[in-house]
Amino acid sequence: MATETGAGVLASLSEALAGVVERTAASVVRVDDGSRLTATGVVWTADGVILTTSHGVERDEELTVEMSDGAALAATLVGRDEDTDLAVLRVAATGLPAVERADPEAVKVGHLVLALGRPGTAGLQATIGIISAKQETQTGGNPEYILHTDAVLYPGFSGGPLVDMNGGVVGITNRMFGRGSGVALGTPLAAHVAETLLAGGHVSRGYLGVRTQVVALPSTLRDKLGAAQEHGLLIVGLESGGPAEKGGLLLGDVLLGVAGEVVTDPDALRGYLRARNAGESVAFHLVRGGARHDLSVALGAES
Repeated sequence: MATETGAGVLASLSEALAGVVERTAASVVRVDDGSRLTATGVVWTADGVILTTSHGVERDEELTVEMSDGAALAATLVGRDEDTDLAVLRVAATGLPAVERADPEAVKVGHLVLALGRPGTAGLQATIGIISAKQETQTGGNPEYILHTDAVLYPGFSGGPLVDMNGGVVGITNRMFGRGSGVALGTPLAAHVAETLLAGGHVSRGYLGVRTQVVALPSTLRDKLGAAQEHGLLIVGLESGGPAEKGGLLLGDVLLGVAGEVVTDPDALRGYLRARNAGESVAFHLVRGGARHDLSVALGAES
């Protein structure tokens, strides 16, 4: 009896998984840029907006999107964002089956997910896994996230949807963004990039114009400042006329944090700044002459 019950549970799960694939299949497309490899994309909006990866669209012209029914539609490149490795295409069609987006607040570590793709000429494929991590990020103060999953992302899967058990898309998979690991850009982040590209063809990101290196903070200085962190970022270079110089930052300043967050790594600082909008004022916490200072600096636009 126990065996039959177990088999019934597995059969129900199997049917549920197949149902999710069937519900999402029409929204998953194949993107062909004329090269040897193809990418996956998703129908983002019913009026012809296709979201895919930038690395999967090597050319800007003569692009084709193959729908789930085999129809091949000519596509134009709206824009690409190298930072997130996303690209937006448009096809001349309406009434397309747009993906259903999951509620971002309902996306949790441990949830079962399916990664869908249309690699090459093999048709629709799917792999299963869980959300193994949810990395919270933000752009312009808006909450976003990046997901990590153990669902296998085969070559050609990038640009496809990561889907929950309700058929809602929780992210857009991207092996290159994840440097070969299973990563998906959360739908709030993907939506922000898509909307920005549709509005202007590019994404303008925050830029400071400094070079920094990690330095140790002496215990006497930490005690004086009441700071627990052991390292800061020494400003060793300032772009002439750049946002940092205009905002009052000086060579020799030691950055402790940004907007209340401790920053002790140059890459982390760069990542934080690129998640902000150009023109946005950001509070920097620093040490100058042995004393703590706070400065508000308006970020420039990174080209």
